[in-house]
Amino acid sequence: MGISIKEWKPGDGLILEPAALEAVKDLNNSLVVAGPGAGKTELLTQKASCLLETNSCANPSKILALSFKKDAAVNLKDRIKLRLPENLEARFISHTFDSFAKGILDRFLYALPEEFRPDPNYEIAGNQNEFVRAFSKCRENLYNNKIKKQYIDNLTKRRLDYLSGVYKDVWDKLLKGDGDIKPTLSFQMISVLAIYILESNPLILKSLRKTYSHVFLDEFQDTTRVQYALVKVCFHNTETSITAVGDNRQRIMLWAGAKPDIFDSYKNDFNSKEYTLVMNHRSAPRLLEIQKIVNNYLQDIPFSPIANPKWTEDEGVAEIWYFNDSITEAEHIAERITQLIQQHQISYRDICIIVKQSVLQFCDEIVEVLEKANIQARNEAKFQDLLKEDIVLLILYTLKSALNVKDSDAWSFIWEAKIFFEGKSSIAPPFIIDELRKQFKIMLKTVKRRLEKITHPEELNILLMDIVDFYDTNKIKKHYPQYLQGPYINKLREELTDYLYQYFMSKNDWIAAIDSFRGNDSVPIMTIHKSKGLEFDVVFFVGFDDNSFWSFSHQEDEDKCTFFVGLSRSKRNLYFTFSKNRFGRRRTNTDISILYQMLDESGVVKEKYID
Repeated sequence: MGISIKEWKPGDGLILEPAALEAVKDLNNSLVVAGPGAGKTELLTQKASCLLETNSCANPSKILALSFKKDAAVNLKDRIKLRLPENLEARFISHTFDSFAKGILDRFLYALPEEFRPDPNYEIAGNQNEFVRAFSKCRENLYNNKIKKQYIDNLTKRRLDYLSGVYKDVWDKLLKGDGDIKPTLSFQMISVLAIYILESNPLILKSLRKTYSHVFLDEFQDTTRVQYALVKVCFHNTETSITAVGDNRQRIMLWAGAKPDIFDSYKNDFNSKEYTLVMNHRSAPRLLEIQKIVNNYLQDIPFSPIANPKWTEDEGVAEIWYFNDSITEAEHIAERITQLIQQHQISYRDICIIVKQSVLQFCDEIVEVLEKANIQARNEAKFQDLLKEDIVLLILYTLKSALNVKDSDAWSFIWEAKIFFEGKSSIAPPFIIDELRKQFKIMLKTVKRRLEKITHPEELNILLMDIVDFYDTNKIKKHYPQYLQGPYINKLREELTDYLYQYFMSKNDWIAAIDSFRGNDSVPIMTIHKSKGLEFDVVFFVGFDDNSFWSFSHQEDEDKCTFFVGLSRSKRNLYFTFSKNRFGRRRTNTDISILYQMLDESGVVKEKYID
């Protein structure tokens, strides 16, 4: 019998602001509006603890957390793991919307009628090439981006049983493949198929509803129309309690199909109570002054976030740097990074260079200049998602355990994974535990010996295949449903092989190669969209010009939100950079003058003109 809701208190002596504590203890449907740094992940962690420790989520029921990004899903699960004992932590399930939908499709593929059943070895669309080819075969030429977006979006705007004409034909080709067209699905299509499975199979739907008594919806402002439809099919008008957490000032995914009226729809459909958090645990007070001004441009209701008491009133640095050319800009950034690392002991991973548009437009030049100053930097987009994959982490921690027997974190990770895959527990009979340990020791010694002899990437690839086989691919797929589909697990292993071998060739040391692959010794460069949900001690907002915000004139509100997200990643130091000349072309900042006006109105941003 757990303690009562009334008696329950947050763990680790944490003091939640009144609205947060009330939201945590609310057992009904709720909407928590929380700005950057408000502690959304911590709130959901505490709520999960409260529900499980008070037995409000009664065994064997589980809590399902759905996040928009994999980063958020993994971070939430990791925090839960630190807070709760193993028997309770196992009842907290954290997925992205996409992996949740894919899990339903892959588990119940044969619940679909033949006409809607995809080839079991379907691929996930990495780009739109297969879609364009499918439309072309159906005599529709998607000759520009606007037409392409319109037709591809329309693929998932109708129920499967109402498909007709070209859209029905394209679905058929993508589901089954057709000549040079591989069986290919987008995640939106996967969600549509998952909805069809649940709507046409009441026993599957009933089982899902009985499994989850509570559901968390993270980064709720980014939820798409199809994702919201999936949530409604699963949990509308049920006893399942929903907690949605988000911030409409950080709504930057409208271009990707985010539902514009998601908050109002949810409040109406689920009769939820709204809570607003005012604390900001991330940013220094001077940086919060900027956020206050930007907020007032984004919504009519004034909002004044309250800084964490750990800060003094005068903490926080915000500056705009103006340059004649982008090389001087990069050199000045390198100089400041060197100063921050050497004089203030700030780590590489606490510094971030963010850009509004494609990293590729900036990356090569910045990386080259930083390298001359002995600073490693990289395009983080290539690594972010890969480093969150369960199979990648399993392989990396196995390699680290083989190379360093004193790495307790790595050993704990792989040991718990093996116990989990084998269906055992930490209190299994001693002879079973001893046998597993013996198998591990033999495997790790073999891995270390083989690593020391590797001279070719194919040898590394074979070793990684053998590591996966040690844990048993079928058991991995059983526990991680995102790997059930076709060759996905092999694709990830091959990507890991390529990157890891490249780093080994430059470092000539496997532990250093693993650390470099994980980014421990490099400054990340990423877009604002990729930085969402992350925080850094230092943020350089590079390319603060009209060219970066090329779409500002026709999506001003969304670009203001993007601006808000970017600047709110910083904890202490925030630098905007503008260069008159970049890649041989003149740059201006007149179209986004209102963004400069916001910074000026804050009264805390210094301007520096650097030759």
